[in-house]
Amino acid sequence: MSEANIPSYTMLDNDSSTPSVPVPPSGGDNGGSGGICPEWETMQHVIFQAANFLLLTAFLAPAHGLSAMLFLHVCLTIAFILLTFWGWFYICGPDVFAWNLGYTLLNSANAIYLFYRIRPVKLTQEQKDVYKNVFLPLKVPRHSFKELCKIGRAVSLTIGENYAVEGKSPCNRLSLLVMGKVKVFCEGEFLHHILEYQFLDSPEWESYRNENNESDVFQVTLTATTYCRYLTWNRTQLQKLLASDQYLATVFTNIIGKDITKKLYLLTERNITRHGSRPDIRLPSAGKEPPTNLDLKGHLASGQRSACGVGLPVFGTSHSPVRDDEGV
Repeated sequence: MSEANIPSYTMLDNDSSTPSVPVPPSGGDNGGSGGICPEWETMQHVIFQAANFLLLTAFLAPAHGLSAMLFLHVCLTIAFILLTFWGWFYICGPDVFAWNLGYTLLNSANAIYLFYRIRPVKLTQEQKDVYKNVFLPLKVPRHSFKELCKIGRAVSLTIGENYAVEGKSPCNRLSLLVMGKVKVFCEGEFLHHILEYQFLDSPEWESYRNENNESDVFQVTLTATTYCRYLTWNRTQLQKLLASDQYLATVFTNIIGKDITKKLYLLTERNITRHGSRPDIRLPSAGKEPPTNLDLKGHLASGQRSACGVGLPVFGTSHSPVRDDEGV
Protein backbone atom coordinates (compact mmCIF):
# COMPACT_ATOMS: atom_id res chain seq x y z
CA MET A 1 0.00 0.00 0.00
CA SER A 2 1.39 3.36 -0.93
CA GLU A 3 2.02 5.94 1.66
CA ALA A 4 -0.63 8.27 0.22
CA ASN A 5 -3.37 5.69 0.80
CA ILE A 6 -2.56 5.09 4.44
CA PRO A 7 -5.30 6.68 6.59
CA SER A 8 -4.22 9.34 9.01
CA TYR A 9 -4.80 8.60 12.70
CA THR A 10 -4.01 10.53 15.80
CA MET A 11 -2.00 8.43 18.23
CA LEU A 12 -2.75 8.78 21.92
CA ASP A 13 0.47 8.36 23.83
CA ASN A 14 -0.48 9.15 27.40
CA ASP A 15 1.74 6.45 28.88
CA SER A 16 4.73 4.72 27.41
CA SER A 17 3.53 1.41 28.84
CA THR A 18 0.07 1.74 27.24
CA PRO A 19 -0.26 0.78 23.61
CA SER A 20 -1.38 3.56 21.27
CA VAL A 21 -5.04 3.48 20.19
CA PRO A 22 -5.91 4.95 16.80
CA VAL A 23 -8.72 7.59 16.89
CA PRO A 24 -10.55 8.51 13.66
CA PRO A 25 -10.58 12.22 12.82
CA SER A 26 -13.76 14.21 13.53
CA GLY A 27 -15.70 16.05 10.85
CA GLY A 28 -14.62 13.82 8.00
CA ASP A 29 -16.74 12.31 5.29
CA ASN A 30 -19.75 10.62 6.93
CA GLY A 31 -20.81 8.92 3.72
CA GLY A 32 -20.70 5.26 2.99
CA SER A 33 -22.61 2.88 5.20
CA GLY A 34 -23.32 5.61 7.80
CA GLY A 35 -25.55 7.77 5.48
CA ILE A 36 -25.95 11.55 5.71
CA CYS A 37 -26.80 11.63 9.43
CA PRO A 38 -25.04 8.63 11.07
CA GLU A 39 -25.82 10.12 14.47
CA TRP A 40 -28.70 12.46 15.33
CA GLU A 41 -28.22 15.35 17.70
CA THR A 42 -30.22 15.59 20.88
CA MET A 43 -33.48 17.56 20.98
CA GLN A 44 -33.12 21.34 20.78
CA HIS A 45 -33.93 23.64 23.64
CA VAL A 46 -37.54 24.06 24.81
CA ILE A 47 -37.53 27.63 23.39
CA PHE A 48 -37.09 26.18 19.90
CA GLN A 49 -39.96 23.74 20.46
CA ALA A 50 -42.27 26.48 21.77
CA ALA A 51 -41.48 28.70 18.78
CA ASN A 52 -42.41 25.98 16.32
CA PHE A 53 -45.59 25.20 18.21
CA LEU A 54 -46.59 28.88 17.83
CA LEU A 55 -45.78 28.75 14.14
CA LEU A 56 -48.06 25.75 13.77
CA THR A 57 -50.83 27.54 15.67
CA ALA A 58 -50.46 30.67 13.53
CA PHE A 59 -50.79 28.79 10.26
CA LEU A 60 -53.94 27.05 11.51
CA ALA A 61 -55.70 30.42 11.87
CA PRO A 62 -58.61 31.20 9.49
CA ALA A 63 -57.74 32.94 6.26
CA HIS A 64 -60.41 35.66 6.33
CA GLY A 65 -61.18 38.56 8.63
CA LEU A 66 -59.13 41.20 10.39
CA SER A 67 -59.30 39.36 13.71
CA ALA A 68 -57.95 36.16 12.13
CA MET A 69 -55.10 38.06 10.47
CA LEU A 70 -54.28 39.77 13.76
CA PHE A 71 -54.13 36.39 15.52
CA LEU A 72 -51.84 35.06 12.77
CA HIS A 73 -49.34 37.91 13.00
CA VAL A 74 -49.32 37.97 16.81
CA CYS A 75 -48.46 34.25 16.93
CA LEU A 76 -45.79 34.70 14.25
CA THR A 77 -44.29 37.64 16.13
CA ILE A 78 -43.98 35.69 19.40
CA ALA A 79 -42.61 32.64 17.57
CA PHE A 80 -39.88 34.64 15.83
CA ILE A 81 -38.99 36.39 19.08
CA LEU A 82 -38.34 32.97 20.64
CA LEU A 83 -36.33 31.86 17.60
CA THR A 84 -34.28 35.04 17.84
CA PHE A 85 -33.35 34.25 21.47
CA TRP A 86 -32.66 30.66 20.52
CA GLY A 87 -30.31 31.67 17.70
CA TRP A 88 -28.43 34.17 19.88
CA PHE A 89 -28.07 32.35 23.21
CA TYR A 90 -28.15 28.63 22.29
CA ILE A 91 -27.09 28.22 18.66
CA CYS A 92 -24.82 31.28 18.66
CA GLY A 93 -25.47 31.75 14.97
CA PRO A 94 -25.51 35.35 13.76
CA ASP A 95 -27.37 34.42 10.58
CA VAL A 96 -30.09 32.57 12.50
CA PHE A 97 -30.39 35.54 14.85
CA ALA A 98 -30.53 38.12 12.03
CA TRP A 99 -33.16 36.32 9.93
CA ASN A 100 -35.49 35.72 12.86
CA LEU A 101 -35.06 39.30 14.11
CA GLY A 102 -36.14 40.57 10.69
CA TYR A 103 -39.20 38.33 10.70
CA THR A 104 -40.03 39.57 14.20
CA LEU A 105 -39.99 43.21 13.15
CA LEU A 106 -42.03 42.56 10.01
CA ASN A 107 -44.80 40.63 11.74
CA SER A 108 -44.95 42.96 14.73
CA ALA A 109 -45.51 45.91 12.37
CA ASN A 110 -48.38 44.06 10.68
CA ALA A 111 -49.87 43.12 14.06
CA ILE A 112 -49.79 46.75 15.26
CA TYR A 113 -51.50 47.94 12.09
CA LEU A 114 -54.24 45.31 12.31
CA PHE A 115 -54.81 46.07 15.98
CA TYR A 116 -55.28 49.73 15.04
CA ARG A 117 -57.83 48.71 12.39
CA ILE A 118 -60.00 46.70 14.79
CA ARG A 119 -59.44 48.76 17.90
CA PRO A 120 -62.55 49.38 20.00
CA VAL A 121 -64.20 52.69 19.16
CA LYS A 122 -65.86 54.62 21.97
CA LEU A 123 -69.16 56.25 21.06
CA THR A 124 -71.71 58.18 23.05
CA GLN A 125 -75.15 56.63 23.47
CA GLU A 126 -76.56 59.05 20.93
CA GLN A 127 -73.89 58.12 18.41
CA LYS A 128 -74.45 54.41 19.10
CA ASP A 129 -78.15 54.82 18.29
CA VAL A 130 -77.36 56.57 15.00
CA TYR A 131 -74.78 53.95 14.07
CA LYS A 132 -77.14 51.06 14.90
CA ASN A 133 -80.13 52.44 13.00
CA VAL A 134 -78.50 54.11 9.98
CA PHE A 135 -74.93 52.97 9.30
CA LEU A 136 -74.58 49.46 10.78
CA PRO A 137 -77.16 47.91 8.38
CA LEU A 138 -74.97 49.19 5.53
CA LYS A 139 -71.84 47.64 7.12
CA VAL A 140 -70.02 50.91 7.74
CA PRO A 141 -66.96 50.21 9.98
CA ARG A 142 -67.08 51.76 13.44
CA HIS A 143 -63.80 53.60 12.92
CA SER A 144 -65.21 55.21 9.74
CA PHE A 145 -68.30 56.29 11.64
CA LYS A 146 -66.06 57.66 14.41
CA GLU A 147 -64.25 59.83 11.87
CA LEU A 148 -67.65 61.05 10.73
CA CYS A 149 -68.57 61.97 14.30
CA LYS A 150 -65.30 63.87 14.77
CA ILE A 151 -66.17 66.42 12.08
CA GLY A 152 -69.83 66.70 13.15
CA ARG A 153 -71.58 68.03 16.22
CA ALA A 154 -74.85 67.40 18.03
CA VAL A 155 -77.30 70.32 18.24
CA SER A 156 -80.66 70.74 20.00
CA LEU A 157 -83.86 72.46 18.89
CA THR A 158 -86.57 73.56 21.27
CA ILE A 159 -90.28 73.49 20.42
CA GLY A 160 -91.05 76.16 17.83
CA GLU A 161 -87.39 76.84 17.00
CA ASN A 162 -86.45 76.96 13.32
CA TYR A 163 -83.72 74.86 11.82
CA ALA A 164 -83.92 76.83 8.57
CA VAL A 165 -85.91 79.84 7.38
CA GLU A 166 -87.25 80.11 3.85
CA GLY A 167 -85.19 82.45 1.70
CA LYS A 168 -82.66 83.22 4.47
CA SER A 169 -80.82 80.16 5.78
CA PRO A 170 -77.81 79.12 3.66
CA CYS A 171 -77.46 75.56 2.33
CA ASN A 172 -74.00 74.94 3.75
CA ARG A 173 -74.53 71.82 5.90
CA LEU A 174 -76.10 68.39 6.13
CA SER A 175 -78.05 67.31 9.22
CA LEU A 176 -79.56 64.05 10.43
CA LEU A 177 -82.47 64.19 12.86
CA VAL A 178 -81.74 61.91 15.81
CA MET A 179 -84.70 62.67 18.05
CA GLY A 180 -87.97 64.56 17.69
CA LYS A 181 -90.16 65.75 14.83
CA VAL A 182 -89.80 68.68 12.43
CA LYS A 183 -92.46 70.28 10.19
CA VAL A 184 -91.68 71.62 6.73
CA PHE A 185 -93.49 74.73 5.49
CA CYS A 186 -93.41 76.54 2.17
CA GLU A 187 -94.92 80.03 2.00
CA GLY A 188 -96.70 79.29 5.26
CA GLU A 189 -98.30 76.08 4.00
CA PHE A 190 -97.50 72.76 5.67
CA LEU A 191 -95.84 70.18 3.42
CA HIS A 192 -94.79 67.18 5.50
CA HIS A 193 -93.00 65.97 8.62
CA ILE A 194 -89.38 64.94 9.06
CA LEU A 195 -89.00 62.09 11.54
CA GLU A 196 -86.13 60.47 13.43
CA TYR A 197 -83.16 59.22 11.38
CA GLN A 198 -84.19 61.27 8.36
CA PHE A 199 -82.09 64.07 6.90
CA LEU A 200 -83.27 67.62 7.43
CA ASP A 201 -81.74 68.99 4.25
CA SER A 202 -80.93 66.09 1.94
CA PRO A 203 -82.43 67.78 -1.18
CA GLU A 204 -80.27 70.86 -0.64
CA TRP A 205 -77.20 68.65 -0.30
CA GLU A 206 -77.95 66.71 -3.45
CA SER A 207 -78.92 69.69 -5.60
CA TYR A 208 -76.09 72.01 -4.55
CA ARG A 209 -73.96 72.65 -7.64
CA ASN A 210 -72.51 76.09 -6.99
CA GLU A 211 -68.98 76.23 -8.38
CA ASN A 212 -68.41 79.75 -7.00
CA ASN A 213 -68.96 78.56 -3.41
CA GLU A 214 -71.84 80.98 -3.06
CA SER A 215 -74.38 79.77 -0.51
CA ASP A 216 -77.83 79.05 -1.85
CA VAL A 217 -80.72 79.45 0.55
CA PHE A 218 -83.54 77.20 1.66
CA GLN A 219 -86.86 77.31 -0.20
CA VAL A 220 -88.68 76.04 2.88
CA THR A 221 -88.90 76.64 6.60
CA LEU A 222 -88.16 73.80 9.01
CA THR A 223 -89.66 74.15 12.49
CA ALA A 224 -89.31 71.80 15.46
CA THR A 225 -92.66 70.60 16.83
CA THR A 226 -91.00 68.70 19.72
CA TYR A 227 -87.66 68.84 21.45
CA CYS A 228 -85.19 67.74 18.79
CA ARG A 229 -81.60 66.60 18.54
CA TYR A 230 -79.69 66.36 15.29
CA LEU A 231 -76.18 65.65 14.04
CA THR A 232 -74.88 68.24 11.61
CA TRP A 233 -71.83 68.37 9.35
CA ASN A 234 -70.26 71.29 7.53
CA ARG A 235 -70.50 70.79 3.78
CA THR A 236 -66.81 71.36 3.03
CA GLN A 237 -65.51 69.10 5.81
CA LEU A 238 -67.94 66.32 4.95
CA GLN A 239 -67.05 66.47 1.28
CA LYS A 240 -63.34 66.11 2.14
CA LEU A 241 -64.04 63.08 4.32
CA LEU A 242 -66.20 61.42 1.67
CA ALA A 243 -63.52 62.04 -0.94
CA SER A 244 -61.04 60.09 1.20
CA ASP A 245 -63.43 57.23 2.06
CA GLN A 246 -65.05 55.85 -1.06
CA TYR A 247 -67.21 53.30 0.74
CA LEU A 248 -68.61 55.90 3.11
CA ALA A 249 -69.30 58.18 0.13
CA THR A 250 -71.28 55.39 -1.55
CA VAL A 251 -73.28 54.85 1.64
CA PHE A 252 -74.14 58.55 1.86
CA THR A 253 -75.21 58.61 -1.77
CA ASN A 254 -77.65 55.76 -1.16
CA ILE A 255 -79.16 56.94 2.13
CA ILE A 256 -79.55 60.51 0.87
CA GLY A 257 -81.22 59.27 -2.32
CA LYS A 258 -83.59 57.11 -0.28
CA ASP A 259 -84.37 60.05 1.99
CA ILE A 260 -85.20 62.33 -0.95
CA THR A 261 -87.44 59.63 -2.44
CA LYS A 262 -89.46 59.43 0.78
CA LYS A 263 -89.99 63.19 0.74
CA LEU A 264 -91.12 63.12 -2.88
CA TYR A 265 -93.64 60.39 -2.17
CA LEU A 266 -95.03 62.42 0.71
CA LEU A 267 -95.61 65.27 -1.74
CA THR A 268 -97.21 62.89 -4.21
CA GLU A 269 -99.90 62.19 -1.62
CA ARG A 270 -100.59 65.93 -1.41
CA ASN A 271 -100.89 66.64 -5.12
CA ILE A 272 -104.26 65.84 -6.63
CA THR A 273 -105.10 66.27 -10.29
CA ARG A 274 -108.17 68.07 -11.59
CA HIS A 275 -109.88 64.69 -11.80
CA GLY A 276 -109.24 63.96 -8.13
CA SER A 277 -106.51 61.30 -8.63
CA ARG A 278 -103.00 61.26 -7.25
CA PRO A 279 -100.26 61.19 -9.89
CA ASP A 280 -97.27 58.91 -9.74
CA ILE A 281 -94.16 61.07 -9.75
CA ARG A 282 -92.18 58.22 -11.33
CA LEU A 283 -94.12 58.63 -14.60
CA PRO A 284 -93.00 61.26 -17.14
CA SER A 285 -96.63 62.18 -17.85
CA ALA A 286 -97.58 62.73 -14.21
CA GLY A 287 -98.58 66.34 -14.78
CA LYS A 288 -100.79 67.96 -17.34
CA GLU A 289 -98.29 70.72 -18.00
CA PRO A 290 -94.50 70.76 -17.72
CA PRO A 291 -92.93 72.94 -15.02
CA THR A 292 -92.33 76.49 -16.10
CA ASN A 293 -89.07 76.88 -14.19
CA LEU A 294 -86.36 74.41 -15.17
CA ASP A 295 -83.50 76.21 -13.45
CA LEU A 296 -81.75 73.63 -11.26
CA LYS A 297 -79.14 75.90 -9.76
CA GLY A 298 -79.01 75.61 -5.97
CA HIS A 299 -82.32 73.77 -5.75
CA LEU A 300 -84.58 71.74 -7.98
CA ALA A 301 -87.09 74.52 -8.49
CA SER A 302 -89.90 73.23 -10.66
CA GLY A 303 -93.12 74.29 -9.04
CA GLN A 304 -94.76 76.28 -6.30
CA ARG A 305 -94.37 73.71 -3.52
CA SER A 306 -91.23 71.82 -2.68
CA ALA A 307 -89.84 69.38 -0.14
CA CYS A 308 -86.80 70.99 1.44
CA GLY A 309 -85.83 72.49 -1.88
CA VAL A 310 -86.90 69.66 -4.18
CA GLY A 311 -89.55 71.04 -6.47
CA LEU A 312 -92.60 69.13 -7.57
CA PRO A 313 -95.30 70.38 -9.96
CA VAL A 314 -98.63 71.26 -8.36
CA PHE A 315 -101.43 69.48 -10.18
CA GLY A 316 -104.56 71.56 -10.22
CA THR A 317 -105.56 74.47 -8.09
CA SER A 318 -109.19 73.71 -7.38
CA HIS A 319 -108.65 71.52 -4.33
CA SER A 320 -108.65 73.06 -0.91
CA PRO A 321 -105.38 73.52 0.99
CA VAL A 322 -104.27 70.65 3.17
CA ARG A 323 -104.59 71.37 6.86
CA ASP A 324 -101.62 71.14 9.16
CA ASP A 325 -102.88 68.03 10.92
CA GLU A 326 -103.31 66.00 7.71
CA GLY A 327 -99.60 65.23 7.47
CA VAL A 328 -99.45 63.63 10.92
